Amino acid sequence: MDLKAAKAELREKSRPYQTYSYYLIIPIFIILVFLLSLVGYNKGTFGTIVFVFVIFAHVWASKLDLVRKIKHVAPILMYVTQGLGVVLMVLLVTEVSAGGTGNIALGLSSLILLPIEIIAIVFFFISANDIKKAYPTMKEDAKAARLEYQELRRSK
Repeated sequence: MDLKAAKAELREKSRPYQTYSYYLIIPIFIILVFLLSLVGYNKGTFGTIVFVFVIFAHVWASKLDLVRKIKHVAPILMYVTQGLGVVLMVLLVTEVSAGGTGNIALGLSSLILLPIEIIAIVFFFISANDIKKAYPTMKEDAKAARLEYQELRRSK
């Protein structure tokens, strides 16, 4: 086997484990961002990082054929929350510029976005469980492919 084929095999065999890891880490990050926002920390950069991870996880999950289509629900819910968050921020800016306090827009965002994010967290865990069931030896397969690739790389 040549190095290029080993690298392609490494990517293919490690994809389920990487996707599984992202589907477990993303809900933890979402909860962490929420807890940080409760103590008054600005969650803007963390929210963006979580959104980028969601995009990567969704792209990788779409290439997993053995997993049910439910794998798309959690990322789509996160896309919806990001879109609604932008709309609600426009409402907040409009309300504040009109002389208001912004409490209505913030209340709307809490009532709408938080339940959607909680549902997304649940679907991330459900999808991670589906990935684990569809690829029971994913960790061992990824390690074996990585070792094979590293041996070929060292020998050249």
